[in-house]
Amino acid sequence: MSDRPTIVHAPHGTDHPYLAGPDERAPRDPAGGDMVSVGFLTVPGGAARAVRLCWTRNGRPQTPVHGRPLATGHDHDRWLVELGVLDAGDAVEYWMVAEGEAGPVESPRFRFAARRRRALAGVSAVAETGEGLLLATVGDDGRPGPALALRRLPAGLQLALGGEAGASPDSWQPVDGEAALGVAAGAAGLSVAPATGRLSYRAGAETLGLRLRWLEEADGALAVVELSGELADGEALVGLGERFDGLDQRGRAPDVAVYEQYKNHGNRTYLPVPFMISSRGYACLVEGTAHVAYDLGRAVEDRWRCAAQAGGGRPVAIDLFAGDPAACVGALTALTGRPAAPPPDWAFGLWMSSNEWNTQARVEREVALHAEHGVPATVLVIEAWSDETTFYIWNGARYTPRDGDWAPRLADFSFPVDGPWPDPKGMADALHAAGIRLLLWQIPALKQIDGPHPQHDADAGHARERGFVLRGADGAPYRNPAFWFNGAMIPDFSSAAATAWWMQKRAYLLDELGVAGFKTDGGEHLQGRGILASDGRRGDELVNAYPNLYIGAYHRFATARRGGDALTFSRAGHTGAGAFPAHWAGDENSTWEAFRRSIVAGLSAGLSGVPFWGWDIAGFSEALPTAELYLRATAMAAFCPIMQYHSEYTAPGEPSKDRTPWRVQEHTGDERVIPLARHFARLRMALVPYLVREAAHSAASGEPMLRALLLDHPGDKECWRIADQFRLGRDLLVAPVVEEGAATRRLYLPPGDWHDLWDGAARGGGRWIEVDAPLTHIPLFVRAGAVLPLQLGPGQWLGDDVGNGTAPAHLTLRVYPAGSSGAEVSVGGVMYRVDIKEEGGSAVALLPGLPVPTTLTLPDGREVTAEAGYVGEIRLD
Repeated sequence: MSDRPTIVHAPHGTDHPYLAGPDERAPRDPAGGDMVSVGFLTVPGGAARAVRLCWTRNGRPQTPVHGRPLATGHDHDRWLVELGVLDAGDAVEYWMVAEGEAGPVESPRFRFAARRRRALAGVSAVAETGEGLLLATVGDDGRPGPALALRRLPAGLQLALGGEAGASPDSWQPVDGEAALGVAAGAAGLSVAPATGRLSYRAGAETLGLRLRWLEEADGALAVVELSGELADGEALVGLGERFDGLDQRGRAPDVAVYEQYKNHGNRTYLPVPFMISSRGYACLVEGTAHVAYDLGRAVEDRWRCAAQAGGGRPVAIDLFAGDPAACVGALTALTGRPAAPPPDWAFGLWMSSNEWNTQARVEREVALHAEHGVPATVLVIEAWSDETTFYIWNGARYTPRDGDWAPRLADFSFPVDGPWPDPKGMADALHAAGIRLLLWQIPALKQIDGPHPQHDADAGHARERGFVLRGADGAPYRNPAFWFNGAMIPDFSSAAATAWWMQKRAYLLDELGVAGFKTDGGEHLQGRGILASDGRRGDELVNAYPNLYIGAYHRFATARRGGDALTFSRAGHTGAGAFPAHWAGDENSTWEAFRRSIVAGLSAGLSGVPFWGWDIAGFSEALPTAELYLRATAMAAFCPIMQYHSEYTAPGEPSKDRTPWRVQEHTGDERVIPLARHFARLRMALVPYLVREAAHSAASGEPMLRALLLDHPGDKECWRIADQFRLGRDLLVAPVVEEGAATRRLYLPPGDWHDLWDGAARGGGRWIEVDAPLTHIPLFVRAGAVLPLQLGPGQWLGDDVGNGTAPAHLTLRVYPAGSSGAEVSVGGVMYRVDIKEEGGSAVALLPGLPVPTTLTLPDGREVTAEAGYVGEIRLD
């Protein structure tokens, strides 16, 4: 054979979080005690008769190792060489030699040094700082370790290892004695035993034993910090971001890597957060965006462990919070960000969407069908609106291409009457007049395309020249290695200039067409430690940071341009993503299992600082759902913060995959679909005043609207085990029917008194019950003491037509007396306080002058109506 072989080897590959390439080293970053192997390819296949790996260890030549062929093919042959187990600190240089017909070919030389594992074994000196203590550590090998800081936070305590670790101390004091060193805040305390390095964290009545270890590079730079803690019998661990595989992550090993897993997510997620809450009354957050791997009792049953990357020697800070789950979520969001305001009122009606709605005629037809069937909706999301290249120009628009710094205006475009979007402005105005806000789909990519596209070419060239895209290790623009938008350049939202350039191209959509926001899809397109952003962030730190940079840019721009009357709807995120509402659960099949998994995802996201969340009703992909699944999922979604149906693209000539009620009814032949979908959409509109009030609470507190039962009942062990019930806001308990063919629902009523929403019957909590659950309604209970504000007129009930407006002309307050209670009611953007007290089997309400007529009702049906503006007591007899 005359071909000379080429040797292909990438020690770290693309740093894919779950898949190792055939040309990688394993482990990518070896430590002492690891078995090390080297994979590589020879190209083309058959060009190399034999290969060997030559190497040195600490400068001394080692016996070459002959490669073992793993696979052969026309394109390439795959080889593997095992170096064996290395010692900590070993410096290795290696290169491959392939023997071909034309002689040997040698690869470039590769180098690494095996990392060293160390553990905290003591403290030699201490200094006080304004925030707490700075400790000089001793490792288990007797050598000095990195500085350790114990700090007080506004809502917790922090352990930070490495770097400067805090303010420079005024003086160091040698540690002499056995007394523990630590910091305290209220009922919490964090301390270390100087002689052993044993850490402990006191959270109220619980004390948690901790261990601290780390990996360091051969030059002593910090590489990985590992904190582990004791697990008690029955202890549950929740949070960790949006998780599909279980609400309680005990016994699992979740990692924190933003990743696009197309359906069947398992332990992978678009929205990971390195934050966990324990049923023992504490929580743990790893600050920053570097990769974190957790093991929550999987490897060792009675210990949890988190390992955080500390690339470049940067310090690792781990925050500990004490208190019940609500307090811990509040502490998390106070530290990492809360929404500046709740979503606009219009966000709380039904959202309609399909990826095949790619013309104005199709959109207008679907909107007309909503009106024809009496199914109210307040938001329309159009995905397939743009030219699919620039993502800011309407498909079919005519215009003169400009320089890459062009900020278009609507007048720059004309829209042919026979084009897909003949009048976007007229369409948007008509939607708005009908009470429907418009959101447009976006993606953070400068797409790589075949063939010329003058405007895209100008934009891409401008972005390259100005440094508006992320760069690779070689200084060239980073190219997306994933399957979706493969080869695309990625805009650098860490740069203010790049962000302004990108967003100004979309300003006309907000300013002139009245678009109310964007579906900010994607954000998971980064892999590899060599990526560089303009603000200096690189690699794994940037992978997790990117979604928030991208989504935050859109959120701030849209809300500023529209005076707050805007929203983003995002899939990916990381710590602090909840500051940019709202989010949805991404791609999923239309199956009962996916339905149950989606509920788990919403609850775990809420426990991780994401207050406003939704999902694609009954899934968006592959075969359409059955009528039963669709209606059960629609009923559940009516009690989600965001209620949306959506579906994937349908190829021309194929049956539509729309998840509209009429398409599902047509597909299934079940004539109950449209009437019941209409019922739940109308019920949703009646709930808007309640949803608006609870959204305001969530934005202010950081607590989610979709609340796992454990959030409000942390002392009840049953509530830590339940992942298919939840509370919507503080007053409603929802038990979706999640099993095919079920006509009843076994559910748990937490401690307290509850009322069945449908018949008003009172029930005591702290027990399991079974209730009827026909398709016509979903099991719902209201907390005793609640005041439930509804958009209903006299004589109306949930499911009656109230239109799709969000400003009630008449208000109904469903009152569930329990001693003295009360609640806020939002009308016209103003919060009013209504107080209730029980008196001799009746109830007395103190009304504050609500600006609309208001009917007050009791669970047994008694009611009274007050005129608009009434101030004073009103009795329900």
